[in-house]
Amino acid sequence: MVNLVIVSHSSRLGEGVGELARQMLMSDNCKIAIAAGIDDPQNPIGTDAIKVMEAIESVADADHVLVMMDMGSALLSAETALELLAPEIAAKVRLCAAPLVEGTLAATVSAASGADIDKVIFDAMHALEAKREQLGLPSSDTEISDTCPPYDEEARSLSVVIKNRNGLHVRPASRLVYTLSTFNADMLLEKNGKCVTPESINQIALLQVRYNDTLRLIAKGPEAEEALIAFRQLAEDNFGETEEVAPPTLRPVPPVSGKAFYYQPVLCTVQAKSTLTVEEEQERLRQAIDFTLLDLMTLTAKAETSGLDDIAAIFSGHHTLLDDPELQAAASELLQHEHCTAEYAWQQVLKELSQQYQQLDDEYLQARYIDVDDLLHRTLVHLTQTKEELPQFNSPTILLAENIYPPQYCNWIQRL
Repeated sequence: MVNLVIVSHSSRLGEGVGELARQMLMSDNCKIAIAAGIDDPQNPIGTDAIKVMEAIESVADADHVLVMMDMGSALLSAETALELLAPEIAAKVRLCAAPLVEGTLAATVSAASGADIDKVIFDAMHALEAKREQLGLPSSDTEISDTCPPYDEEARSLSVVIKNRNGLHVRPASRLVYTLSTFNADMLLEKNGKCVTPESINQIALLQVRYNDTLRLIAKGPEAEEALIAFRQLAEDNFGETEEVAPPTLRPVPPVSGKAFYYQPVLCTVQAKSTLTVEEEQERLRQAIDFTLLDLMTLTAKAETSGLDDIAAIFSGHHTLLDDPELQAAASELLQHEHCTAEYAWQQVLKELSQQYQQLDDEYLQARYIDVDDLLHRTLVHLTQTKEELPQFNSPTILLAENIYPPQYCNWIQRL
């Protein structure tokens, strides 16, 4: 059994990653503890070695404890915690260099399926492979094969058509990993001639299984037949997701009247010249991006809970768009060359990206500039600590706006 400890500079970020990871759990095979932030209301960002030590001790009733860390002093605090622990507990602990969010999710799925510590670390370290594939970047060490290896006559197979509207994203894929891990059989998943092992959620993501795709399970071994039956049942159950509800019948909208209100989002003041070091500005930008990513995770969960699946998909897409190492690298390079503020560098990078979208020929892709502008605004709110409050309406009101971003739309809908 492998348990996890999440170490982060930010209490909000650590709790958010923990909340996301616990959604992957479908058994009691993995416990998750969190050591995030410091007990200082004025300066809550940081890591505490004592907190890390206590978190490890709280889940030390396993064969191993894997510690996931965000960056910098999180590693130093984890190393210090190892020195403070009793030798018999410290011997169980492994520190992992995988990315915090993707790595933790992959490690959680792997540990919950009963994998040993080496397999859990392997899955965590390969957690970025699906994102690399989607961005067209070269793989660091992918195991996906263009052709499936030949199986002998004893192998059985079963094909299903995926009816999940968003394909096999992280939650249905994690259910598939967990279910198949319980059978004593050698298995492969195949789509369009490409095969991966069903032991890893990252490998399944590399197949990019979408709505109406045909997915085949190939199984051989003592429990191959049972695995195929479970696979078919999962597909019939939409891998644990609720079936799509038919869209309501469109009806004419009656005339409305009310006071007109022109809404404009609050403007964030951006200073160009910085009085901090480049490293301090880079850290400010990383924290603001992390907070914005956490906001998007929370908004996704709220939208899904409210039945706003389309809005949830938008927030999920925003998360992927923002969590782009190339954008962050471009801003970091600007910080180094111009010694500007984090907000100025980020504004320049995202404004350029927004303009690139607006210059595209495809009208649908052109409209994505609104998503970029929304992400810029949300990140600047964190960087400049600008307070943003939506107006309250006590009487019938017709809202006018040049653009209404999804977060504002979601908030207003929930008030109706």
